[in-house]
Amino acid sequence: MKVLLTGATGSVGGAALRACLAHPAITSIVAVQRRALPADLASNPKITTVILRDFASWPDEVLQAHKDAAAMIWAMGTYDASNVTVNHDYPVAFQEAFAEVLREERPAGPRFRFILLSGKFVRQDQEQHLYFLEEARKIKGRTETSSLNVERKYPEQWQALVLRPGGIITHGMVGGGVMGALLSVHWVVKIDELAAYMAEVAASGEGEETMIENAHIVARGKELLETSAASTKPQGTDHAGTSWMKGSMTIQ
Repeated sequence: MKVLLTGATGSVGGAALRACLAHPAITSIVAVQRRALPADLASNPKITTVILRDFASWPDEVLQAHKDAAAMIWAMGTYDASNVTVNHDYPVAFQEAFAEVLREERPAGPRFRFILLSGKFVRQDQEQHLYFLEEARKIKGRTETSSLNVERKYPEQWQALVLRPGGIITHGMVGGGVMGALLSVHWVVKIDELAAYMAEVAASGEGEETMIENAHIVARGKELLETSAASTKPQGTDHAGTSWMKGSMTIQ
């Protein structure tokens, strides 16, 4: 099974890439990048890198070469969430171009899964008054709406999966363990839980709801990690917990 991925050099995209590498059903990962991946990743036989200078314009030869892909994990983003080009125009350009290719090449399916990394505080309603980060939240809201519209336009070829995590606790985050313990599963998710869930829905997300909130990501991600740990844990040893001591939390 082939999975496409953007944002592989970022924190969430990098975690998703590692989760895809570990997923038994995913045999090929195509990282679409502006620049080459680090050598340790680029040399992995499961990874192919496609260098694309302009994500607003997808060459037909790139789309045709990967029309057999099962999913795209769209984890590209910027620290400036109000960047319309990166956070709205790029993902919409890919969806509109690739969905049209699939309509011609896969008219009867199977459906391609587009997994959009959005956020808990994103709002689709462009008229709603918001008290913080209004522009950024509404831009991503427009991206959500556009993704849903692609599924409506291409129901036989396209499945939109919008992931809306809360605060993302990264590896080594200062106070992350305390934060994870104190805050509800509705508010935070560990990056490995999110990544495991992203890889799983890329491989087998046909039955999932379209809008996927933080609590479901946490529950399912935890379950996937526990299952994976149990299957690889040597007999007579205890599974070591993850340390969450330094770093930062990403708010989507």
